[in-house]
Amino acid sequence: MALLSNKRAFSFFFPQRCKYDVFLSFRGEDTRNGFTSNLNGILRHNGINTFMDDELQRGEKISTELFETIESSKISIIIFSKNYATSTWCLDELVKILECKKNGQVVFPVFHKVDPSEVRNQKGKFGEALAKHEENFKYDMNKVQRWRVALNEAGNLSGWHYKNDRPQFRFIQEIFEEISSAKLNCSQVSVVKYPVGIDSRVEEISCCLDIESNDVRMLVIRGLPEIGKTTIAKAFFDLIAYRFEGSRFLEDVRENSKTNDGVLQLQEALYYEIILGGRNLNVHGVSKRINVIMEKLHHKKILLILDDVDKLVQVENLLGKCNWFASGSRIIITTREKKLLSTLQEDCDLIYYKVKELDNRESHELFCQHAFKRNKPTKDYLELVHQFIGYAKGLPLVLKIIGADLYDKNVRCWKSALDKYKRIPHSDIQEVLKISYDGLDQIQRNIFLDIACFLKGFHKNLVVDILQSSNFHDPYYDIEKLINKSLIDVAKDGKLLMHDLIQQMGFEIDRQEVEVSKKHRRLLCYEDALEVLNGDTGLGEIQGITLSLPQPRKMQLNLGKMKSLKYLTICNVICEDLKSLPNGLRLLDWKEFPLLSLPSTFEPTKLVALNMRESHIELDEHFERCRFETLKYMDLAYCKNITKLPDLSVITPNIKELELLRCINLVEVHQSVGLLENLEYWNLHECRNLRILPTKLQLKSLKSFFLFGSESLEQGTERLSLLSSIGYLTGLRELTISFKNEKDVPSNISDLQNLRWLSMYDCDEFPKAMDTPGCFPNLERLDISYSSITTLPEIAIIFPQLKILGLYCCWNLPKIPTLPHCIQDVDAIGCNSLNSHSRRGLLNQFGEFIGLQQNIVCARGIRHQDSDSETTFESVTNSTWKLYDSYSIILPGTKIPKWWFNHQSVGSSLSFSIGRKLPSSASCVALKVELKDDEFRMFTCSVYMCINGFERCLVDYKFQLDPGDWNDIEIRFECSKYDPKIAKITIERCGVHVSCICPPCNFVANEDAEENENLLIELPTSMPSKYHQLHCKSSLQARLGMEKQRIFLQILIQFNGLFIQGPTMSY
Repeated sequence: MALLSNKRAFSFFFPQRCKYDVFLSFRGEDTRNGFTSNLNGILRHNGINTFMDDELQRGEKISTELFETIESSKISIIIFSKNYATSTWCLDELVKILECKKNGQVVFPVFHKVDPSEVRNQKGKFGEALAKHEENFKYDMNKVQRWRVALNEAGNLSGWHYKNDRPQFRFIQEIFEEISSAKLNCSQVSVVKYPVGIDSRVEEISCCLDIESNDVRMLVIRGLPEIGKTTIAKAFFDLIAYRFEGSRFLEDVRENSKTNDGVLQLQEALYYEIILGGRNLNVHGVSKRINVIMEKLHHKKILLILDDVDKLVQVENLLGKCNWFASGSRIIITTREKKLLSTLQEDCDLIYYKVKELDNRESHELFCQHAFKRNKPTKDYLELVHQFIGYAKGLPLVLKIIGADLYDKNVRCWKSALDKYKRIPHSDIQEVLKISYDGLDQIQRNIFLDIACFLKGFHKNLVVDILQSSNFHDPYYDIEKLINKSLIDVAKDGKLLMHDLIQQMGFEIDRQEVEVSKKHRRLLCYEDALEVLNGDTGLGEIQGITLSLPQPRKMQLNLGKMKSLKYLTICNVICEDLKSLPNGLRLLDWKEFPLLSLPSTFEPTKLVALNMRESHIELDEHFERCRFETLKYMDLAYCKNITKLPDLSVITPNIKELELLRCINLVEVHQSVGLLENLEYWNLHECRNLRILPTKLQLKSLKSFFLFGSESLEQGTERLSLLSSIGYLTGLRELTISFKNEKDVPSNISDLQNLRWLSMYDCDEFPKAMDTPGCFPNLERLDISYSSITTLPEIAIIFPQLKILGLYCCWNLPKIPTLPHCIQDVDAIGCNSLNSHSRRGLLNQFGEFIGLQQNIVCARGIRHQDSDSETTFESVTNSTWKLYDSYSIILPGTKIPKWWFNHQSVGSSLSFSIGRKLPSSASCVALKVELKDDEFRMFTCSVYMCINGFERCLVDYKFQLDPGDWNDIEIRFECSKYDPKIAKITIERCGVHVSCICPPCNFVANEDAEENENLLIELPTSMPSKYHQLHCKSSLQARLGMEKQRIFLQILIQFNGLFIQGPTMSY
C-alpha cells in the first residue's frame, strides 16, 4: 500500500567510507526470488548500489563481514515477511541496523504481507518464532530480549505496508522514489503516473524471454497505436536491466532514423552506453559503425530495446543481421508492424508478443485515476464513465487524454464531450493514431478508407474480390500491409476487424478531405447522405454511401446520376419506387429491400456482392434477364418471396457463395446450380418447402454444404438421388445433412476424404457406410443431433483425428465409447439415457490423459489422497495425448458430482489453498435458469480468481503465485449481460477438482452433491513450460437453444504450464 507516514526529504551526511547505498535485510525463503529480487533489480538499474547477503563469498565469517557491510551502507531496508523472525541471522541484522540508525543511517521497514502490529507486539508468526527462540536460548535471554526490543522499535518506524492489494510494480516504484531522494544523480524508473495493467503484461514478456536461459532471444512487441508498447517495454527494462553486462533503451527509432545524422546519433548512443561504457564511437559512416558494433556485441551479454521501429533497415543500421549476440542477450523491439522482422526469423529466436487492450476493470481504474484522481467515480458519473470506457475500447492513450480533459468538469460538460467525441475524435488522439496511416501509399490509403467506411466486418476474401474489381489489381499485398501496421486484423472466421477508434480516425480523415475538396467521395453520416441525395450537384464524385437510418423511413432515392458509385449499403429505407441503380456498383448491401424486383434499367456488369437479407425481392423475369458476370457472393437469407432459384449458370456463372438460409417458400432449385464450377459455399438450411433439387451435384469447388430442415424434401424421392450425389463432392470440408427416414446412406459417402466437419440430424441409427476405419480420416468434428441411435461405433478407430464430439438430444444413447487422444470437447446435451458408468468413464478418461488425480478429497473433509503431488508436464510427455488450450465435457445431471469435485460450495464462490505451483484442476458451476420470455438467448458468466487477496477477472489476465509455500485461492462466478425481466439466473453451487494443501477443519461435504444433468466440465492440462508464473485466461459463454432445457455454459481458465477449463451446467 502507500507509505505509512508522510514523505520526507533527506539531508544526511555519510562519510567517504560508505560502500553501499542500500542494504537489504530479508528472509530468503519468503521473498528472495520475488519481491526482494525485483526491488533490488530496480534499485540497481537506476544507479543505486545495493547489497544482498547472497553476495558474500563462501568461507568468510558471515557475521563480521555482514556487520561491516551494514555499517558501510547509507540506507537499510528491512523487509519483514511472515518467517522473518524465525531466522536468528535476520534478527541479528535487525539489531545491528538499528544500532547504525543511531549514527545517522536511514532505516525503512517494508511490511510484506504482515501487519506492523504483529512485528511491533510480536504477535502471530512473530510471537511464535520468539517463543521458540526463548526455548532455544534459555541461557542467553538477553539476546532474545534485544530481538524483542528491536522488533518493537522497527515496528514503529515509518515505512511501507504491502497487502498484496495492488500491482507490485507500483509499490516498488514508490519505494524507489523515496530512496532516490536520498541519493542525487539517481536515474528514474519509467515514469508512469498510474501504471494500470503494466504488471501483468511485464510478467507475460518475462515468460516469453525466460531470462534464466542462456540462449539469445529477440522479442517483437506489437499492437495498436498507443496501446502501451513503449510503457510496458520501459517497465520491463527497469526491472531486469541490472542482470546484464550492458543495457540501453533507444527511444523514437523511427523518428530518429529519418536522416543520416539521426542514424549516426543512435549508433553513438548504443556504443557509448553499452559497448564501451562511456567512450565515443570514433568511426565514421553508418556501415563501418555497424561492423564495429557487431564485433563488440558478440562478446557482451546485453539488454537492448529499440522503441518505435517501422522498417527493417532501422534495425539493420544498429544491429546488422541480428545473428551474433553473446549468449543470454535479449533484444526487444516495439513496433506497429506485425511482420517487421519476418526475414530475420532464420537468424535468431524471434518471438512476437501482441499487447492487448485493457480489459473493462483496467480501463475503469485508469480512466477514473485521470478523471477523478481516485479509483471510483461518484454516483452521478457512473453511467457516463461506462460510456467513455466503451468509447475508448481499451486504448490507454484515449483513457488518459479524455480522463485528464474531463477532470473537475460537471456532468453537463461530460455529456457534451461524449457527444462531440463520438462525432469528431480528440485532436491529440487523431494525431497519434494517424501515424500508421501516413506510412501508406495513396492506393493503400484509399483501401484503408474503403474498409473503414464500407467493408469492415466482411470476409477477407470478399473484400479482396471487391477491391480487385475496383482497383484492377490484386489488393492482397496492400491488405497485408494494413494488417502489418495494425490498422486492421483478421478474425478466426476470416472477417476483417478494425478497432472502433481506428475506424473513427478513417471517418475523420474522410471528413477533412471533404472540407478541403468540397466534394464528397464517401457518404457515411445519414444527415449528410440525405442532404447530398436531395441535391443535384457533386453526385458524380460519390464512390460509396452508407445510409443507415435509426428508424424505418419512407424516401425516394435518385441514384442514377452517381456514375462513380461502388459501395451502397442501405438499412431502414422504404422506397416505393426505385428507378435506377448505378451500373458500376461492386457492393449492393440492402437489408430488407422493399421492392419485388431490381430496377429494370440496372445492368450489374461489375457487381461482386449482392446482400439482400430479409428482403421482399422475387427472382423474377428481370432477374433472369440480368447477367451478373462478376457476381461472386449472393446472400438472400430469410427472403420469403423466393420460390424458385433460376438458371444461375447463365445469370451468375462465377458465383462462389450462395446463402439461402430460411428461404421458407423456396420450392425448386434449377438443375444448373448443381453444375456451378466455382461454387464453394451453399446453405439451404431450413428451406422448409424445398422439394426439387439438382439430381446431379458436380460442384468440384464446393467446400461447405448445409441441407437440414427441408421437411418437404425429406419426404420425397429427390432426396435419394441427392444423397447419392453427395459422395461426388470430394472437395467438401463441411457437411450438414438430415438422414430422416433413411436406414443407411450410399457407400460412396466415404469418398469425402477431405471432410473436416460432419453434422447429422435425425438418424435412426449410425450409418453403416460410415462405420468403417478410414471413412473420414481427417474428420475433426462430428455432431449428431435429434437422433434415436442407441450405439456409437468405435470412434477412436474410425475417426482418429476427431477433436470435437457433439451429441445433442440423442435420447436413447446409453454409452459413449472410448475417444481418440486428440479429443478436446464432448457435448452431450439432452442425452439423458447416458448411464453413470459412461459418465464416470468419460471424466476419468479426460482426467487420466490430462494428468488429473482421482479420488482426492480436501483435508477439510474426510481424507485427502496424494495431496503433495503436483501435475507437471513431464508426467504426461510419454502419453500420446495431444495438448490443447482448452478441454470441455458437457454431461447430463442436476448436481455437481461429489466423487470428482473435492471442493464444493453453495453459492457462487469457493476457496482453497495451494503450494508454490498450481496443480492441474477442473472447475464447475451449477446454474438455475428460470425463463420469463421465450426470446431469451444468451448471457455471460464471468470467472474471477483471487490469489492472496488480489482479484482479477480471468479474461486474458495473468497472476503470479507467491514464491512461498502457501497461496490462498478463491474462485468466484458471476452471471451478467442479460435482462432480469425475461430471465432469472442463479448460481446454486460451484466446485473445483484440485490437489490442495488446505488445513484440516470441521468441514463436512454435502452428501446431496451427486451427478449432474447437462453439466459442462471444463478440464485442464499441463503444457510444456520453463516458467513458474501463472497465467489466467477465461472465456465463458452461455447459450440458450430453441427449447428451454438446452442452455449450456462454458468457462476456460488458462495457465501457462497449466490450463483449466472450469465449467458448468446446462438445462
